[in-house]
Amino acid sequence: MLEYFMILLGGFLGSYHCIGMCGAIPTLIIYKNFWVGNILYNFGRVFTYVFLGFLAGLLGMYFHNFEFQVFQKGLSIFLGIGMVVFGLQVVGSIKEKGVPFLDVIFFTISDMLNAFRKSPFFLGMFNGFLPCPLVYAFLMKAVLDKDPFKGMLTMFFFGLGTIPAMLFSSKLIASISPATRKNLSKLAGVIIIIFGIWTILRVFGIGHHHH
Repeated sequence: MLEYFMILLGGFLGSYHCIGMCGAIPTLIIYKNFWVGNILYNFGRVFTYVFLGFLAGLLGMYFHNFEFQVFQKGLSIFLGIGMVVFGLQVVGSIKEKGVPFLDVIFFTISDMLNAFRKSPFFLGMFNGFLPCPLVYAFLMKAVLDKDPFKGMLTMFFFGLGTIPAMLFSSKLIASISPATRKNLSKLAGVIIIIFGIWTILRVFGIGHHHH
C-alpha cells in the first residue's frame, strides 16, 4: 500500500509540473458548469491513464511469460534507467526539449483539443495521451508491475494524484509562484528516480521481496 501512496504522492507533486505544460487546457473547456466540466475533463484524463496502465501491465506480463531471465533483467534495467532519466527531466537536471518531432505532434494535438472544447471528457482523454515525462515514468512502473490489473492501479493512483492541481489549475496558476511549482515538481522527480533506482537494484536481488 505504501507503494501506491508513493505513486499518489508522485502524481500529486508532479502535477504542479503539469500545470506549466497542460494547465491551460482546462481553461479551453466551454461547459455550462465550470466544476462539472472540469471534473469530466479529469475523469477523461484518468480514464486514459488507466487504459494505458492496462496496456503497459499486459506488455510487462507478456515479457514476463517469456521467462527469458537475461532479457527480463535487461528490460528492468532499461526501464529503471528510463525512469531515472524521466525523473531527472522532471527535476530539471535534463532539458525536456530533446525530441523535435514531439513539438509538431504537440501542436497538432493542441488543434484537435480545440475541437473538443464542448466535450470535456474527450478533451481529458486526449490530454492523457499528450507527451509527458511524468506519465512515461509511471507507465514504465506499470510495465514492471507485470500485471494488467496492477498496471491499471498504478496509473489510477497516479491519475488520482494529479486531479487536485489540474482541477484548480486556472486558480492555482495565479496563486502559486513558478519557483514553488518547480520545487514541488522536483520532489515528484525524486520519487520517480527512487522508483527507477529501486527497479535496477531489484534486478541484482537487492531490496527484493518475494510474495
